[in-house]
Amino acid sequence: MLKKKLLVSLIVFQGILILASIIAIIFGVFYKYGNKGNILDRDSVDLNYDNVYLLDDKNFQHKIVKNDQIILQIIDIKSGKIQKEIILEK
Repeated sequence: MLKKKLLVSLIVFQGILILASIIAIIFGVFYKYGNKGNILDRDSVDLNYDNVYLLDDKNFQHKIVKNDQIILQIIDIKSGKIQKEIILEK
């Protein structure tokens, strides 16, 4: 009887762990897509390496020229998030 209760409790515990891992995966996917707006979108920005300058070991600067504007973006290397954006008019 003791072995049967132990096996049932282990099966229940394993089911709880599986359910928790599925919830964690779903939460991670939604969190990643929720923060998509803060991350540098490399598909829509034509990344020209002549316009990328390393500021320090944590940040780099990306220069974008559009119409009559020069946009300087300071971007975190690890996360890809834009820390500061400076817009200059010609």
